[in-house]
Amino acid sequence: MEEIRKQFEEANQKSQEVQQDAWRLKYHLMPPVGWLNDPNGLCQYQDVYHIFYQYAPQRADGKALKGWGHYTTKDFIHYQTQPITLYPDKPIDQDGAYSGCAWVNDDEIQFFYTGNIKFPGEYDYINEGRGHYVNAFSSQDGYHFSEKKNLLKNEDYPDDLSCHVRDPKIYQENDKYYMVLGARTRQSQGCVIIYQSDDLNHWQYYTRLETPYPFGYMWECPDFFELDSQKILMTCPQGLKQDGYHYENVYANGYFLVDGTMENLQLKEFQELDYGFDFYAPQTFLDQNNRRILIGWMGLPDIPYSNPTVEKGWQHALTLPRVLTLKNQHVYQYPVEEILQARQLKEQLDLSKNQTYHDSVICQCHFTQLSDAWTISLREDVILSYHQNLLTLTIGKSGYGRNARHIEIDSIEEIDIFSDTSSLEIFVNHGEYVLSSRVYDDMQDMNIFIDSSCHMDVYQMPNFIYTKDL
Repeated sequence: MEEIRKQFEEANQKSQEVQQDAWRLKYHLMPPVGWLNDPNGLCQYQDVYHIFYQYAPQRADGKALKGWGHYTTKDFIHYQTQPITLYPDKPIDQDGAYSGCAWVNDDEIQFFYTGNIKFPGEYDYINEGRGHYVNAFSSQDGYHFSEKKNLLKNEDYPDDLSCHVRDPKIYQENDKYYMVLGARTRQSQGCVIIYQSDDLNHWQYYTRLETPYPFGYMWECPDFFELDSQKILMTCPQGLKQDGYHYENVYANGYFLVDGTMENLQLKEFQELDYGFDFYAPQTFLDQNNRRILIGWMGLPDIPYSNPTVEKGWQHALTLPRVLTLKNQHVYQYPVEEILQARQLKEQLDLSKNQTYHDSVICQCHFTQLSDAWTISLREDVILSYHQNLLTLTIGKSGYGRNARHIEIDSIEEIDIFSDTSSLEIFVNHGEYVLSSRVYDDMQDMNIFIDSSCHMDVYQMPNFIYTKDL
């Protein structure tokens, strides 16, 4: 297994080769080289934020063994690129060290993740032939890590489940710990299973969360937490059919409000989190300021569109960290204050005007008169339009196959556009709705034009600053 570590390290050292790509993002986290997907192990420990992510430095298309990369920061602007944290180098994770979480106690961080094993033979690797183990390791400083150990194997899961059980997330209530896991039954019904523990080491099956009607074949990346005493289950159901303007992506993302006690949990109606082309596998954590912070993968698996950065040696990014709040039984999300404080005001406009910007900018548009029809043109060929209570994001050739996404909204008072070199994060009504997308233009025609009366503040966003701790 030492050869696996060597392959990762050699690939990781080639990160300088991708730095000259013009599509590298200015104020979003990306892989140093190769492939990035799910954020993992998010936490704040001893005043430091730890952002782990699934990482395959060997190949930008993701067709390689995956471990965990690692960034740290104290302010979400200055980052240290840490050594690779987790390698698929043991029998309990030999075919991939997959997604997981962190749980912070007073004197250590405990990590939980999925170890993927594909047994040799003629299997479908859905109902037979795959091991999806829950493994754990720990750290007393966030930089040095214990040996890995196994906590749960396939035989510890209910008999009616397939081999697809993964993505552990920890929740605590009173003196009990609960582990939620995404799962797929043998009848291809998505659900979440929950285990209970007194000590984070010994786990017993506790209950299952599912809908009384078919709702996708697999629920990935579950997260269970509270906002204002309201329990929330966040997950990414796979296999949902498009329903009007809902579930337009190949795989959905969203959340259920959850009523009841842990002994009798009831799921309410599913709500989507992000309506853009590129958002999946969000994970949250509670920081020392009692903020519930979300970071998502600005990408999706199995997409019908493409990312041209693969040819440049890297692919995908993480979203901006977003603070979650609950208003009127709906989750709002908006970038953390540290990002807002770092922006620098360029100009303020009160009239419709065609403006050209050649930098990564943030545009905050407040409509001075509510209108049921308007259009915002930005960048090379991106159109954001609102007509008859339907908001539409359309991308032309710079979307590389991305076409249109929609949200039905009764009223829009504010649009905040976070435009980076190859990404857009659009927050509607201060985070009531969000659209995240990658976009790949030549960055020479970065126009913005609004055909409606509005007040627009335009900000320059400074680049993230990286140092290496390798």
